[in-house]
Amino acid sequence: MYAEWASLQDDIQCDKANQSVLHKFPPVVGRDVAFTVVKHIASSINLAANNSEPSNLNTDKDVKWAMEVLCFGLSLPLSEHETIKECVLVYFEWLSACTTPKVCVPRPVKENPNPYAQDMIHHLLNLFVPRPGSGVDLVKRQALLCHRVLRCIEEVAEKSNVLTRDTWETLLRFLLAANDSLLSPPTEKDDTGLSSYDIGDHLCERVLSVLFEMWLLACHKCFPSPSLWKTFRNMCVNWRHHEALVTQWHKVNHNLTSRLLKIMYGANYPELQLNETESQFISPDMTDDCVAQCWFRVLHIIQNPVDLCHPEIIGGTPKFLQLHSGEGLDPTQHECLQKLPYIFYKAMRGISILINAFLGISQSLKAEEELTQPPSSNRHSVTVPPVTPPGQRKSTRPMSVLAGTLSQKGSSKSSSVTTKSAVPPPTNFPGQLLLDSRQPLAPTRPRCNSVLHMYGAWLFDAALARVRLLPCHRGPTVNARADRRTNSFTDTRQGSISLDYHSDLSLSVDNTYETGRAEALGALCRIFCAHKTGEEILPVYYSRFYIAMYYGLQTSDDSLSGQVLASILFNSCDLLRVDLDGVQVLVPYILDALQLILSDQSPRLKLSDSNVDCHNVELRRSCIQLLLSLLCLPLHFKDLEINDIVSSPDTPVQSITFLSVKKKIMELLLKALYNAKDSTNTQMLLGGLMLIVQDLAMCEAMDQTTLQPHQHDTSGESDSHGDTSRTSMNSMSSDSSYHESSYHRLPLTSQDLETAYGLFGDATALVCHRLMASWKTDLNTALAAMELLGGLAKVKINPANLLMCKRTVKWICEFIVYQCSRPAPSHSRDLHSMIVAAFKCLTLWLVEHSRLMYDKECLINVLEVVELGISGSKSQKGTTDNHSVSSKDSKTVTSQNRASDPPKFKGDKQLMPASMRVKDAAESVLTCIIQHVGAFPPPCGPESLFSLLDEKSLLKYCKGVGFSEQASPFRYFVLENSIIVGLLEQPLGNVEDPLPNVTALIRGPFGRHAWTMQLRHSPRNKNVNSKSHLGDPGRPLPMENVGIHHNVKHRHFPETVDKIPLTQADKSIPTLESLVTEKERANLTKLKSFIEKQVQFENQVSSRSKQDLTKSKFPNPETECKPPKVTQEFQTARLFLSHYGFLSLESLKEPKNSSIPPALVMLDTTNSALFTDLESLDTVTARDNDTVHIFYVKSGQKLPQEILDNVTSRNNVQPQFLEFLHSLGWPVDIRKHAGWTGHISTSWKITEPDDLDEGEFQLGTGGCIYDGRQQVLYWADVSSEVAFVVPSIETYNTKMLSVDSSGDRSPLFPHHPVDKMTSEPTHKPKSLSLERTLTSEVGDRVRGDRESPSSPQEPPPVRFRNQRRQPAHMIGPDTKMFVVWLENFEDHDNFPTGELLGVTSTGIEHFVTTSTSSTSSTQKLQEKDTFIIFIHALTNGLFRIHMQGQTNRVSMAIPLVDGMVVSRRVLGTMVRQTSINICRRKRLESELYQPPHVRRKHRIQEIVKNYHLKMSEPEFYTALFQDVPK
Repeated sequence: MYAEWASLQDDIQCDKANQSVLHKFPPVVGRDVAFTVVKHIASSINLAANNSEPSNLNTDKDVKWAMEVLCFGLSLPLSEHETIKECVLVYFEWLSACTTPKVCVPRPVKENPNPYAQDMIHHLLNLFVPRPGSGVDLVKRQALLCHRVLRCIEEVAEKSNVLTRDTWETLLRFLLAANDSLLSPPTEKDDTGLSSYDIGDHLCERVLSVLFEMWLLACHKCFPSPSLWKTFRNMCVNWRHHEALVTQWHKVNHNLTSRLLKIMYGANYPELQLNETESQFISPDMTDDCVAQCWFRVLHIIQNPVDLCHPEIIGGTPKFLQLHSGEGLDPTQHECLQKLPYIFYKAMRGISILINAFLGISQSLKAEEELTQPPSSNRHSVTVPPVTPPGQRKSTRPMSVLAGTLSQKGSSKSSSVTTKSAVPPPTNFPGQLLLDSRQPLAPTRPRCNSVLHMYGAWLFDAALARVRLLPCHRGPTVNARADRRTNSFTDTRQGSISLDYHSDLSLSVDNTYETGRAEALGALCRIFCAHKTGEEILPVYYSRFYIAMYYGLQTSDDSLSGQVLASILFNSCDLLRVDLDGVQVLVPYILDALQLILSDQSPRLKLSDSNVDCHNVELRRSCIQLLLSLLCLPLHFKDLEINDIVSSPDTPVQSITFLSVKKKIMELLLKALYNAKDSTNTQMLLGGLMLIVQDLAMCEAMDQTTLQPHQHDTSGESDSHGDTSRTSMNSMSSDSSYHESSYHRLPLTSQDLETAYGLFGDATALVCHRLMASWKTDLNTALAAMELLGGLAKVKINPANLLMCKRTVKWICEFIVYQCSRPAPSHSRDLHSMIVAAFKCLTLWLVEHSRLMYDKECLINVLEVVELGISGSKSQKGTTDNHSVSSKDSKTVTSQNRASDPPKFKGDKQLMPASMRVKDAAESVLTCIIQHVGAFPPPCGPESLFSLLDEKSLLKYCKGVGFSEQASPFRYFVLENSIIVGLLEQPLGNVEDPLPNVTALIRGPFGRHAWTMQLRHSPRNKNVNSKSHLGDPGRPLPMENVGIHHNVKHRHFPETVDKIPLTQADKSIPTLESLVTEKERANLTKLKSFIEKQVQFENQVSSRSKQDLTKSKFPNPETECKPPKVTQEFQTARLFLSHYGFLSLESLKEPKNSSIPPALVMLDTTNSALFTDLESLDTVTARDNDTVHIFYVKSGQKLPQEILDNVTSRNNVQPQFLEFLHSLGWPVDIRKHAGWTGHISTSWKITEPDDLDEGEFQLGTGGCIYDGRQQVLYWADVSSEVAFVVPSIETYNTKMLSVDSSGDRSPLFPHHPVDKMTSEPTHKPKSLSLERTLTSEVGDRVRGDRESPSSPQEPPPVRFRNQRRQPAHMIGPDTKMFVVWLENFEDHDNFPTGELLGVTSTGIEHFVTTSTSSTSSTQKLQEKDTFIIFIHALTNGLFRIHMQGQTNRVSMAIPLVDGMVVSRRVLGTMVRQTSINICRRKRLESELYQPPHVRRKHRIQEIVKNYHLKMSEPEFYTALFQDVPK
């Protein structure tokens, strides 16, 4: 920089301007003259000050003669302190001529102060010359005078306006000479412990601070010449053994850099904070160009700071050589050089802070104060040096983290090594690394090349300080490279990769300077991790960085540097995910380092500080971040070879492929998870475990390889691999290994991690083991474990590991039993959230592995846990239950039942569930077992768990009967206040048998189901029709042989009756003849004649009829028997209720002293509002529904219009984006889709075919076809359904149009008047069309305002009848889930989340927000509750994940973790699982959320309350016999 300029160092050191003529006389003569003259001048000054008399030195000759005496007086021994003090006072008064002249100042000095001021400044230099042999008290007095001189000079420089360039140059030369006089000699102590140059220790910091301050002031007022700059730079080389030099150098650099950043990047760039003293260090009037010049020159003022780690360079100055020349000692062993390791650390730390400032990493003032603390605080900590020089001592392998060390692998080696360190390591080292590595980078930061051009050479050299290099990495010798120690800026332009000054083969690893080396490597890691998308870095920087990393990542006993390794791991979290060219060469060494920290066999961090535990956790977290970046590499690159960084023609090449490290990565992940103690670290590892299992399973499936599992030690497990029938499952239930597989005895090492089968088994066993052993009391970890197990349940592995599936189900059941059995004080919302999550996980396992329900033991375990959740206790305690609690505070009563006790029946048990949330979750599992296990997806597909048939659909198929609009043909009954049964008595069109038919539309808490039932008296058979039994069988043909006709007279009594003689009792009844009188005989005779006539008439008729009968045909049509007509109408509703036992008198009676309605209730179908409420009930689905909005951001885009316009054409997006979209779900037409569509106005209904407007779908789009107007991407399982919506510019324009038409109304909340649901409709409702959702009327009103007929519209706020239960208490939080695809990763900082909320409305927002909340507050709340998954495609084909969102008590869900790198094949699956889990966690956290079946149950109860027909028992039975209006 100053090669063409001459240095003034020799002139300054040889300058005689501070010599007086009295120095040529004997000391006694000069002392006497000085004593007399100085005393007189000082007294005259005092008199002049009191009497205002001018000085009697009136000529230039007089003044110069007096100054000769004063010059000699300043050089007197310290024993003449009073004379020296008076000389100083005289010059103080005279120097006032440069500012405000005093009366006592001689007239020549007043008239022309600059020449005299220059001479006085030269003379004052004598005061700073050390006086050997002086006592401590005298040295302190000298130091005090020096302080006053420096303060005076500061005042003159700051206030004077008459100083010329020569005076400024003289002032700066004086300061340089004073510093050189005090700081050049090495500090040395004599036998008394006092330093012969102790004045340097007293004035070191002060004189340096004045030098730098005056230099910067001179730059502002009179910029120093290049010769002075070169002199300053050359003289600083002699002062570098002083810690204060580095401290002051950093202060100035810190201040100048703060100003420079504002100049270069503006006021919005992250500010480099300054303390109060530093903020006044530089004049605010200094020009920008001057600041830039000063910054660059001061940065290189101490030349190469890496020289501080080389005692032979620091001790090679003339003063050191002169001191030891006569003694024949090595200058590098001087005791003052013992502080070089700490000085080197502070220099590297200062550079690191400057680099952080350029990268936009905010630095705390505390860190700055720790770095710039006074050097005296560490001066007394220096211990006696060991016999071996620092450069030759062997390493003790310290890995101190805040004074902590890593335990030695080989204790026998370390015992023979000298462990006494010259200087203790700085106590603030790792904490600063931690703070730096966790701060975000500035988006507008400079490129890596720019930073490396400035600091690269220093950092690369410092990163390999005192490192033994391999032959292939050694550069030229020391002599050949001595000229490289100039400055960082010029070094980097040579492109050399020579790395160290030392090439001695006998040099072992020296960790004396490892703290500074660690800072350098940490700064390098931060620079390279700041690599931007598409940014280029020079190959020479890549090569030097990778070689430095190679040596820093060494883990062998003879080359490990603990602090260096910790620094690398702290600061290189993003190293493998920022598209660095060739970074894969470091993968094997990074793996070794991670294994050292994360493995259970690694050296543990032995803590000696209370804060170290935190940093140990952070170190492991950084390692886990690196591990998450490595997981997908083996299966992605497979057989690709990893280049060897140490290969050379002389060394054999070691061939390592990515696939060869797969097993090592998997084992490391499992070991790290086994050893993890921190909750956050554990969740990150669980996410990584899910990633690697899913990736391996999908990779095997794509490769179409069926890998047979190895034989395990249990016979039952091997038997279950090939046979998946019910027989094999039954055999598994008797497998003894199922009982003996305690999670406390599971092996940690895997027998087969190369296959998805083996990894699945080990992962599941390990997670269940840790869940029961350590994680069961931590909410977030337990939730993450359940999310992992839920994800593993969906992993498709061939063959299925059925025994492990069965064990997992048992472990989940044991977890639920343990949590439910905890004492009452332990029961909290968090505990119940864990139980609810476990029930959700159990549901997924049962649905995905339905064959587990064929196993008797597994079925019993599951049903017992369900019973425990619903009732709070088990009917009978099994022999394997080990979680009973005998205390009275137990929340459950599990402990009261022994295995030998008889089981308690349902009616005898007292229901005491752990909580209603737990009861609801258990009921959901039970319903899932009954309805969906083995039957999912249903016949109508996974889009709907409901039957797609409703009243309108059923009426279409009724046999041609026109129904009146004034009444419904359905009868509605409510069973047990929870199930609405709509009965249709008319047979459907496809029923041909004239039998009693009833169609039941059942609406319960878990959905809507349609059943058609028929009353039959004969079995249903293919060959037998019901009509054949109901038709006329006809008369049988007459037979010719009728047999023998016997003429028998029929008697009423047998013949023997006549032979029995009559008794007196028989004769007690008189005969008729004996009772008739003469008067009555005539009437009797008349009666007898009538009888005789009638007998004759009847005989005639009988004979005539016999004759007619003989003449008539056979059979007689008039008398022939005919079958009755088949009845076509039945009261099937009554039959249905009767046959199912609902018509008992007990079921119709209302409970006493209770508001609960009877078990059987009839609803009032004449109230048309009933059907509206039934529609509303059908809009409450049986599953949780979530919406994920997907955006594509091109490089540099910030406006929402630009972002939404990207998806209009596939040419605007990357091909991987479209592939990712289709991996999320399958496309559905919202008009024909029965599930969730992303908006409440179009969900859960199917448009009639007649109403469909068949239009062509757009082709060649970039995803905008799925914007919710025509199609969405959909995915569903048994417990949740997700709609993936890609908003388009058309959606945005529609929202903006609604805003313009409504003034200042927000597009999120369209204002449309709507009648209350409680009011009676003024018009007759349409026919029972329950496909009209809760918001269909609003949709009809605003349909004309839509741009597209199918565009979703937001519903208005709806008032519910029950004001005590607001909608927010049922629906829960409205979690916004965004997935953002980034072409440039840095754009995630500028993503307009708030501006895009308008196109992500789902219609649920209005049920969550209250009527009093304002639009702005609502939008802020929604933006706060927005979770974003950023996806960035790396150049190697993998994808980087960045998670953004605020978490409260419940942390972010897995499997995706911030910073994770995932493969192409699992990207869609992982994003979908994470989105579902995030929304599920938010629902668990919310106190306003109720499960869907609970909301349906409450809605049913409201319907019963509003439409209950209260009738007595006779009225109810009478109503059953009445026909329904048709």
